[in-house]
Amino acid sequence: MSCNFQTASGFYPWQTTIKKAISTSGIGLHKGDKIDITLKPSEANSGVRFIRTDLDDELNKRTILASYKNVSDTNMCTTIKNEYDIKISTIEHLMAALSGSGVDNVDIEINGSEVPIMDGSSGQFIDLIENSGLEQLSEKRKFLKIKEHIEIIDGDKKCSLSPGNNMKFFASIDFSDKVIGKQEASISLENFNFKDHVSKARTFGFMRDVEALRMSGLGLGGSLDNCIIIDNNEVINSEGLRFENEFVVHKLLDAVGDIFTSGYRIQGEYKGYLCGHHMNNLLLKELFDNEDSFELIEFDDGVYSENQKTLLTA
Repeated sequence: MSCNFQTASGFYPWQTTIKKAISTSGIGLHKGDKIDITLKPSEANSGVRFIRTDLDDELNKRTILASYKNVSDTNMCTTIKNEYDIKISTIEHLMAALSGSGVDNVDIEINGSEVPIMDGSSGQFIDLIENSGLEQLSEKRKFLKIKEHIEIIDGDKKCSLSPGNNMKFFASIDFSDKVIGKQEASISLENFNFKDHVSKARTFGFMRDVEALRMSGLGLGGSLDNCIIIDNNEVINSEGLRFENEFVVHKLLDAVGDIFTSGYRIQGEYKGYLCGHHMNNLLLKELFDNEDSFELIEFDDGVYSENQKTLLTA
């Protein structure tokens, strides 16, 4: 049965997958390789699985579940690896698109070790998923209900998960560079809000860091086509910014993708102050280490309404 993105991206009670296989290609941000990627429908309870097609190993040895437990590196991006040391990096933008568009189960075939950066946002992944459509599956969707406040602090950095009735994300950043400065943004993910308000926000970096990154083997595929570049307190991309607070909105995007490595959408509120991939992963580990702080719940068909902004009454 087909379902629409507006309801599936919220507290929709049924699991979903995509309706048909969809493919695209692009450049890896850090290694600079051309990468082909195909998203394929998958069965209920399978989650998001990356499958390396450039390797000759048995299927199970080149398959990596997109789980916070499998996160192996958070330097500049989120990287996962399986027990056979097979890796996929830069998964966060695609994970955010899957979460924001209501996809629960999908197999992602990829012929390299890095998800293509596309234009630096989740927008092109959203377009790809929309072109496929969504299929409702026969199994109920589980949600991660936050029951107690969980917090991680590292110096000035702080991120938390708290009880709440919605799927709310808040982010705050503070840079000395005047073009960024202090910014805040928030989003509630019901009603496919992710597409219009978050998905097109691009990753960003500083010209002063480019040479050092490339010397360390990172950022080799970066360009003005897939990254906002700041130099001398100015955005040097000819397009400029897509919206005034694009920098912090991209941090929201990253958080949505990172939190989806929990395997679930949250019922509650995420807050991140000066946070990145490392803090987000630590937050999920802290949450699951405290069993009283969460529970997995299901909802009946009558819980949500297509005509309401607030889809859930606790």
